[in-house]
Amino acid sequence: MDKAVRPVFTLELNYKIIPGLVTVGKYDGTHSCLTAATSTEKVLIHSPHKRNITVHGRINYSESNREIATLNINQTITALVTGTFIPDEDKDILVIGTTSHILVYHVHDNRDIFYKECPDGVKALVLGNFGESRNKLLLVGGNSSIHGFTHEGNEVFWTSVGDVITSMILMDFNKDSSEELIVSSEDFKIRILKWDTLISESTETEVVTLLVSLPENRFAYAVSNGTIGVYEQENRLWRVKSKNFAIGMQSYDLMGQGTPQLITGWSNGKVDCRSIKTGEVFFKDSMNSGVAGVVEGDYRSVGKNDIISVSKEGEMRGYTTTKSLSITTTGGSDQDIVRELLAQKQSLLMELKHYENNNNYNDNSHNHLDSFESQGVIPANTRLQIGIAANEGYSKERFIEIFVSTNNSTVIRSITIFAEGIFKGETHVVHPADNQIRSDLTIPLHLPTDNPVDIHIKAFVGYPKSEQYHVFEITRQLPRFSMYALNNGVLEEKPESHVEFRINERLQRICMWINQNFLLSNDVEIDGGPSLELNMKCLRDGTNLVMTFEVIGNVRFHTENIGLAADLVQSLAAFLNLETLESKAHFPQEEKQVSELIMKLSEIQEARMRLGTDVADRLGQVRTLVIKAEDARINDVNELSQHYKDLDNLNKELMNGYNIRLNNHNEGLETVKKINIIIQRSSRLRVGQKSSQMLKHCRNAIKTNNIEGLVKIIRIGEM
Repeated sequence: MDKAVRPVFTLELNYKIIPGLVTVGKYDGTHSCLTAATSTEKVLIHSPHKRNITVHGRINYSESNREIATLNINQTITALVTGTFIPDEDKDILVIGTTSHILVYHVHDNRDIFYKECPDGVKALVLGNFGESRNKLLLVGGNSSIHGFTHEGNEVFWTSVGDVITSMILMDFNKDSSEELIVSSEDFKIRILKWDTLISESTETEVVTLLVSLPENRFAYAVSNGTIGVYEQENRLWRVKSKNFAIGMQSYDLMGQGTPQLITGWSNGKVDCRSIKTGEVFFKDSMNSGVAGVVEGDYRSVGKNDIISVSKEGEMRGYTTTKSLSITTTGGSDQDIVRELLAQKQSLLMELKHYENNNNYNDNSHNHLDSFESQGVIPANTRLQIGIAANEGYSKERFIEIFVSTNNSTVIRSITIFAEGIFKGETHVVHPADNQIRSDLTIPLHLPTDNPVDIHIKAFVGYPKSEQYHVFEITRQLPRFSMYALNNGVLEEKPESHVEFRINERLQRICMWINQNFLLSNDVEIDGGPSLELNMKCLRDGTNLVMTFEVIGNVRFHTENIGLAADLVQSLAAFLNLETLESKAHFPQEEKQVSELIMKLSEIQEARMRLGTDVADRLGQVRTLVIKAEDARINDVNELSQHYKDLDNLNKELMNGYNIRLNNHNEGLETVKKINIIIQRSSRLRVGQKSSQMLKHCRNAIKTNNIEGLVKIIRIGEM
């Protein structure tokens, strides 16, 4: 790590900045201007290259500091983004997202481009080329959906995500020379969309709060538990965990290596520079308060961008590439190889030292068995055996069991299991009492979601009187649907809800998919009959799953859980490399729920219109009373107090109306979210183009309030 990097400039904005709402824009097409949301519902624009600007429109320039301008938004600001948006214009546009609206603003001309209501809220914004559109689009991520707008304010894109969106970026994910949309949401997922088609999906242990595109088709991510990491397509290169939280990330060649590094700003004020390939830290600095954002811009007008970190208290620090501090004496790849070899050498030397100590002790004390065992010397043929199976549960408790044992008289002192998303803190330690130490241990696991999980097991093996233990390390992968066991009992009735489709595939391939994705005691094989049927039970809640595969290609999944049905369809389609799949579904509970939600949403919208009309009437009365009060102040003072009492009563009514409208708005958001969750899960019952078409049909049905049409689309995928 190099500690000699110092800021090239430091500034004080004297405003409190909201973390995560910091960006840089070139509003005149040339000069970089820091833009941030303040704690007073204003957008701050710092323009160090401008002087004596005429005040008009939305912008207000500070009297004490003419470099700083503010825009009064008077709503809670939730997202900011800058970038070129208008065709054939190089000036950046500022887009401001609030809880209910977006404002697209031309800072240089001081005018609104468009102002649009977003009933689904605004949680994330991104500007760029997406899909087949020739011009750039503004993509708005809300509580459960994504909308795309042209520079004229026309909506040209919509898709359902199913949960609150936390971050979005555009980048070439799959190296096809066109940009895909990467979206993170509060259901722990990172989704990659090719227009409205889902092409990839991964799941983290907690909510992904931040995404940043990197060179060479990579992207960085930050998780709410303090983890940051880097993906290269679907492969995670590395990740590290901190007790603090990443607020801002940016790629920048700070160390002068010729390739960018990952610059991260943390909630405790730390700023660090890491290798994108390995996560190794090259540089650290610390600000006086928590970081609010990390951005890049030519703030010194030297023709080269600096990396800029901004704190919550308004402090700005700029860093630039320092050639004299570059660590490229032998080239980046050679340096990595040397560092890795040195680490391996150190590890091998330590291991050799332990063996030498054991051998010396063995030569001197081979006649003293107790002392022999106390030093942890175990037979050379000692092996650790592991078995993983589903406990089908004769009691109410059902789980997965990991059985660990040794092949001789040695005992297992403790076991540490590392796994993502299963344990709190990702680690589980089993440490039996002294009188319960045995050669075998059974550990129960409960998987909260249907995702493949890598289990890393470290076992301390020795003798009951050992002071030192040998560490055995084993890695196993639990398949995606591990929490489903074969139902050995007689199934009285299949679940009514189901999805059915037809595929052109041999049953042998279906058996391969089942054996790879389910945790079964014996591999499933075909018996030569016309169909294959599996009756299974979920270990989480005891619900039934029946899968039927016919030789002629008909497939049917019976389950009351539409999310599980969607996961099974997507998993099978990915295994068989199906680009498109059409299906028919019957989920009465979801159909009934979506009908009720659409009706409820209509009622909420009608109530909202009535409330809006009432507010307009009240405001008219307020204006009238203010005029009467002013007249009374001049003509008849005795009537003045009565007018102000009436104004006070009207104000209370307006406050009550506001609270009612707020509750109405929140209820509407929750209703839309529930509808979008059902639509998103239903779309995953199809694959490829069929899924995209279904989303379009659903959007049209919702716009026209066509409940019967929406239910029909959920069933067959089209109108």
